[in-house]
Order: sequence, then structure tokens, then C-alpha cells
Amino acid sequence: MRNNAVVMGYWRNIKYSVHSLIGAAEAHELLKEVEFYLVSLDDVLNVVKELRSKYSRLAYMQTLLTTELPSIHERLIQINKELSRLGVTSIAGGPHPTGDPFGTVLSLGFNYAFIGEVEDVLPYVIRLGLNELDPSNVTGIFYFDSGKFVFNGKGFTRDLNKYPPFSPALGLFNPVELSRGCFNSCKYCQVPYAYTSRVRHRSVESVLRWCDLLLRRGVRDLRFVTPDALSYGCETPGRVCESTFELLERLNTLKGRESGRLYFGTFPSEMRPEHVDKETARFLKEHVDNERINVGAQTGSDALLKKINRGHTSDDVIKAVEALSEAGFKVDVDYILGLPDDTPEDLEQTLLHMKEVVSRGGRAHIHFFVPLPGTPYALSNPSRVPASVRDEVLKLVGRGKAYGNWLNQERIAREVLRLRSEGVILATSERAHDAISRSLRMT
Repeated sequence: MRNNAVVMGYWRNIKYSVHSLIGAAEAHELLKEVEFYLVSLDDVLNVVKELRSKYSRLAYMQTLLTTELPSIHERLIQINKELSRLGVTSIAGGPHPTGDPFGTVLSLGFNYAFIGEVEDVLPYVIRLGLNELDPSNVTGIFYFDSGKFVFNGKGFTRDLNKYPPFSPALGLFNPVELSRGCFNSCKYCQVPYAYTSRVRHRSVESVLRWCDLLLRRGVRDLRFVTPDALSYGCETPGRVCESTFELLERLNTLKGRESGRLYFGTFPSEMRPEHVDKETARFLKEHVDNERINVGAQTGSDALLKKINRGHTSDDVIKAVEALSEAGFKVDVDYILGLPDDTPEDLEQTLLHMKEVVSRGGRAHIHFFVPLPGTPYALSNPSRVPASVRDEVLKLVGRGKAYGNWLNQERIAREVLRLRSEGVILATSERAHDAISRSLRMT
């Protein structure tokens, strides 16, 4: 019988991260020693209280996204206060704790924030949660002790092939992660800052192995997680590597044998436009089943593209739309409104760019900027989007030429700004020390 248990908050937007963590636990054979309970946030305390008499050691681990914090931060604070009273250790990991370990510990009340990627050190992190290790010996752990912040270096997973992309033993399936990290350092994105610009790829054989398992377990649609689908296998940016073509050819054979379907360059991933040419587009059309392809543009202004470090031009996007449309794909192009450096001139160029994409058969996928901790824009505010621009975008939406959850994202951005002003999100050590000083003065 397993004497140790870990309770994990679990819901739709973080389930892929939780599945991969459980998969890493399987690879380390931790399921022989530790029972994992995946529960809703509202059930965390009830489950912890029920399990205290059943297990000798118990921990709470939570993956956190900044965009979800406005709706759950009060609940997290309540949970951590009660867990402290019960003597149960809490650890938060994922994009938000990596970007804002200060607020995660000081404001949300977690005992520890884990910074970076956890797979290689997961056994140590779990043993820390179960109070079996000193935190000073665990890589990736951030905590506050005796008036000082302690940080033991960033967690880094060197070889994706060592770990399954989901949990085969528990049947917790999701798209297969192809690559991790990003060659580019876009100022608004947490990926290169949370997971570094050092890109690693799962091998072709590993991808095939897990796709074969999915098909044999009844999952018919093969999908993939990657910052850029056409960078698969590349060690340097700027080109499409042979590994991409090999992977798609072999996946095409595999899915045909098992009556599956292959989705590539669509949700939950996209393609960078500079990698798309007519030959690549035709190859894709012959090997994948998706009718739509996602292409990242973010803005139609070349000046703003340079400021945000995108690494491509607005014309690259148009050429990609042309090539993919000619090959028979429907193309969705991502744009972000409210970027901090966006000017009226940039917005005008973006609107013209959207209309050019639409004229070539594409759709505009509209997002709104949210300041995410750990990025260069963490302490920036969204730029104002004039009513005239909103009207033009809404007209495109009404015609079915644009779509997206941008109005809700704008609301979330306002809430993130509020949490930042209230000190729930701290983002930097300077703001954290100011918060500590204010707290000491109040006491």
C-alpha cells in the first residue's frame, strides 16, 4: 500500500500540464510510492482533510496560469492558509510561478514555487512536498526563509524522450509535445522565458511510439504541442528541417494503418510564416488531415514586429497565406491587439494587413495582450485600442472573416493589472521587497 499522496488541483486549462507531470512520475516509477489525486480547486481542502488519516505523508501541488489568477487567487490564498494550519506543504509550478515566484510565495501563500521544468527533478520535488527533503537541496525551488529569498537554480529537462507526453498508466491523454523552448524571444510570450530559448525536440521514434499508443487506445486524432510546427528537429532557427518531413511521412503511414487522422500546424500549435513556402504547403496537404492551418503574425506593422522580436516580416505572413491557400488550406492568422508599443500607425497597418489576409481567403484570429510575469512586458500596460479600430475588427467578425476571444482577454488583462497593483502579482524582486517593507511597517 502506498503511504504517501499528492493532491493536485485539476481543471480544463491546465490538464495537459498535469497529464505530463503524471507521465513523468510514471517514468520515475513514483506511482509505486505515491498516490495522485486530481481534484477541482473547490475540492482540494475537503480531499486533503479526508486523506490525512489515510496517508502518513501528504502534499498539495498546483499548476498555475497567470490568466486564470483573477478568478482563483482568493481561493488559493484560503487553501494555503488552511493547509498551513494542517501542516500540509504546498508547491506551485508552471508558467505563473516561474514568472512570478515572489508573488506565488508571498501573496498566494504557497510554501514553495517551482521555477522552470520539473521532469528531471520531480522525485525530489515530491519528496520535498512530503517533508522528506531540505528545500536547499532541490533544484528549481524558490522560497522565503528568515527574511530572505532562496532560489536553487532553474529546473531544466534535458531529454524529452525520457518522459511520456501524458500518462499512459492512468489513461490521461493529450496532444504529443514535439518540441520545447523557442528560438525567438517575443516580448509578450512566456515560452522562451519560462522554458528558455534552448530548443529540444522529441525524437521521431519517440513521437511514433506515443502516437501508436494513442491510436491503439482509441484516440483517433493525432495532435501536437509545439511553439512552431515547422521548426521540428531544427537546432538553429530560420529553416524547415528534414526531420519535419520524415516525421509527417511516417505518421501518415502510421495513421493510415490504424484509421487515424493527423492534425499538424493547427490547435494547439501554429506555424511561423517565414518557414512556409509553396513546396512545404503542398507536402503538408498531401500528409495531414486538417483543413485549417494556424499562422502567427501578431501585428501587420513591420516596425512593431521588430520591437516585439518576432523575427519575420508582414510580407512573410502574406506569402505564407498565399502558399497555404494555393495548396488548398484555409488559413487562420493570429493578431494581438493592445501590445504596449502599438501606435495608431501600427494599428492602421495591422487593419490593412488583416484585410489583405481576408482578401486572400484567410481569417484573422484576434487576441488581446495580457501582461505576463517573466516576460519583458510583465510590468507594461496594454495600449489603447481606439473605437474606430474596434468597429473595424467587429465588422470583420460579423462577416465571418475574424474571430477570437479577445474581448474576454481584454477583461482578463484589466484584472491582471488590478492584481499587479494590489501586490498579488509582484513579478520582480524590487516589488517583492517593497511589499515586505510595507508589511513590516503595518505590523
